Amino acid sequence: MNTEDRRVRKTEKALQNALSELMLHKDLRHITVQELADAADIHRVTFYSHYHDVYDLYEQIVKRVLAELGEIVKEDPAHLYSNTYEAIINYLYNNQTLFYMLLCNDIDNTFISRVCNLLEKKYLDIWLFEDNLSVVSDEMRLLTSYHIHGCIALLTMWARNDFSASKQEITQLLRRTDLNFERMLSNHLD
Repeated sequence: MNTEDRRVRKTEKALQNALSELMLHKDLRHITVQELADAADIHRVTFYSHYHDVYDLYEQIVKRVLAELGEIVKEDPAHLYSNTYEAIINYLYNNQTLFYMLLCNDIDNTFISRVCNLLEKKYLDIWLFEDNLSVVSDEMRLLTSYHIHGCIALLTMWARNDFSASKQEITQLLRRTDLNFERMLSNHLD
């Protein structure tokens, strides 16, 4: 592994952490590059060698998180939803400040909307594969949207409550939600 790559990753992580911490107290639009550089203990020039502005940093973080979530939820014939829920919950729990920033300070709901769109697409692809279907009905799309938005709302509340519920409690809530959704879905397919 290249030392340069390690330094770049370290700088990116420091900037991500600094932005997450600053957004606990301020809106993104009120954070300056200088303030971010100071919080990350880097020079402004270093910041600009990686990003155009604070919004670019935020967007790159969002893209990375969406890619990582997409990897957690991927089409797989042996797909177990309980394993997926545990992986997502562990990911959120291990990155609490980041997800507090993304879920709770998402003023215009763009991050939540993008996560929901990603997860809806992934799950519809999985269900098409699992049920050997070629077309998704409008009702199935609505049910999927309802289910995904509900799960994200639950995870957002968990973040807003400083992740005070245990990972096991949240996993159980998601599993119960999923069981009810599976019943609704099976009624739809029958």
